[in-house]
Amino acid sequence: MTIKKSIHVKRPVERAFRLFTEDIGKWWPLREGFSFGRERAGSIQIEGRVGGRFYERFTDGEEYEIGVVTTYSPPARIVFTWKAPDFDGPTEVDIRFSAERDGTRVDLEHHGWERAGAARERDAYNGGWDTVLARYTKHTEG
Repeated sequence: MTIKKSIHVKRPVERAFRLFTEDIGKWWPLREGFSFGRERAGSIQIEGRVGGRFYERFTDGEEYEIGVVTTYSPPARIVFTWKAPDFDGPTEVDIRFSAERDGTRVDLEHHGWERAGAARERDAYNGGWDTVLARYTKHTEG
């Protein structure tokens, strides 16, 4: 039950990786419903290192740790855990960046749904990743 998504962006691999990781707060659709803080949506960030946090900071200063970076291999790959408040445990998101034609192929896999007791949420996340990756793609065009 792994979610698999692949997109193409017209940026070199190094730039595509940086735009995804370092710029995530500029393009992630927090205010369009993709925030654990909902109306308190503030910012989102990935700390670029193994053991770094993937987290949201709400407008009131509270933070929610979505996950932890488990693999950080710029510019080819980043892997982080993902745990929503109602999951029994974390899932895992694995994103790979590879040269393709005039840019970069970005492959995303989100798995571990059964282990996290979150199989029922998988379909919502499947569509959610389409929205998130569309916003990322648009950001890479700017």
